[in-house]
Amino acid sequence: MFTPVLVLLTIVISVADAYRLPVVVVTSKEDLSVKKQKLEETNGTFEGDILLPPARNRGVVKIGTSVRWPNGIVPYEFATGYTAEQQAAIVSRMRKLESLIAINNVRCIQFRPRVSSDVYYITIRNGEGCSSYVGQNTEFTMERTVTLNYPGCFDDGRTMHEFIHTLGFYHEQSRPDRDAYVEIIWKNIQTNTQSNFQKYDNTAVNTLNTPYDYASIMHYEETAFSINSSPTIKLLQANVKTGQRYKLSPIDIQEIRQFYNCPATGSLLTTAMPTTTIAPSLNPSYYSSQLTINHPKFARNGGFGANYYYENLRLTVPAGGLYTFQCDSYIDSFASLYFTSFNPSNSATNLYWSIDDANSDNWEFKFAINFPSAYTMDFVVTTYSPGVTGPFQIVATGPNKATFNRISSIGNSNNG
Repeated sequence: MFTPVLVLLTIVISVADAYRLPVVVVTSKEDLSVKKQKLEETNGTFEGDILLPPARNRGVVKIGTSVRWPNGIVPYEFATGYTAEQQAAIVSRMRKLESLIAINNVRCIQFRPRVSSDVYYITIRNGEGCSSYVGQNTEFTMERTVTLNYPGCFDDGRTMHEFIHTLGFYHEQSRPDRDAYVEIIWKNIQTNTQSNFQKYDNTAVNTLNTPYDYASIMHYEETAFSINSSPTIKLLQANVKTGQRYKLSPIDIQEIRQFYNCPATGSLLTTAMPTTTIAPSLNPSYYSSQLTINHPKFARNGGFGANYYYENLRLTVPAGGLYTFQCDSYIDSFASLYFTSFNPSNSATNLYWSIDDANSDNWEFKFAINFPSAYTMDFVVTTYSPGVTGPFQIVATGPNKATFNRISSIGNSNNG
C-alpha cells in the first residue's frame, strides 16, 4: 500500500488520484490570519471588549434592576456598514444562541428587530474589534452599541460572546473566587491594562452559585494583554485550557438560564437551530461519547507515556468526496486515522495521520479528507495530555452520510 506524503496540496492531490488514496486537508482556525488578531483587546474599552457607561460597577453578572432585558427580549437594529448576507450571518447566530439557551425549545431569550415603541435596544455596528455594553442599562441615555467587525468577529464564538455581554454578563475571571483557580501574572501584562484583571466581590458580582468555569466562552485566554506573548493567567488546575471562543460551555448555558429564569413550558421558538450549522447541500452525521476511567489506555504515537484513554471507531464513507470532521468538546481532543486497523500495542502501525489543533481558537481537532471512493478507516479519539477524561461529539459532513461504529468495548455513545 502506498502512503501519501503531505506536501503542497496540488502535489498531494495528484499522488492521491494516481493511487486512489484519501487526501487530508487541515482546517484550522489559526490558518486564517484574521483569527490571530486579538479583536477583544480594543483600545478605549474595559476588559478589552466591554463598553462602560459612567460610574458602573463591574462583575461576572451585573447586579441591579436595570440589567436584565424584560422577558429576555433584546430588540436590535443594524447600522449601515453590513451587506444583507453579513446581517443574515449575525441573525443566524442570534437564533443559535436562543436555541442553546431554550429548554425543550421553549423561548427564554429572544433577539428581534426593533420596533418604534422600543425605548431600549442595541445597535449593531461594523466597527473596530468586538465589543458590547453589558446589560440593558435603563438608567443611562446612550446608544447601546454592539460592535462586530467583519470579518474578524464573524464566527459563532466571538459573536455570541458579545451577545452574552449584552445579556448582562462580564468575564469569568472577574469572579471573587478566581484566585483559587487562576493566578494573574502581573509582570507580563501590558502597561495601563492591569485594571482589566481586577477581581470583584459579592457586592458587584453574582456568580449564581455556579462553579468556576475554565471552559467558559467568557473567560480570558492565558496570554490576554501580554507584553511578550508570555502567560498573563496561570491555570492552577492541570489538563485544562481557557479562552476558547468556539461555543458555550454547559455552565455558560446554565448561568444564562438561571439569570433569565428560563421556563420549561411556554411559547416555542419559531425555528430550532442545531448546535452546529450545516450547509444544506451536506449530509451531517454525529457521534457522541465520553472518555472515562473505564476506557482502555494506550501509548499515543508522539505522546507522553502510556496512560491515554481512547475510543476506537470504524469510520465508513459510502462514496467519494470531501468530508469534514469536527470535534466538539471542552477537553483537548486528539484524533488519529489508521489504514485497515488500529493496534493499541503499537500506535504507529498503519497510522495514516494525526491531528491535535491545540493552537487553534478552540481545543478540538477539525480537518477534511478528500476520499477518492467509498472508504473505511479506523478513527481513534483520545486527548493531547494523558489521563484526561470527558465528553466529546464528532460532527461529520460530506456528500453522503458517514457512519461511526465503536470498536472499543467500553463507553456510552450515540451514533446518528
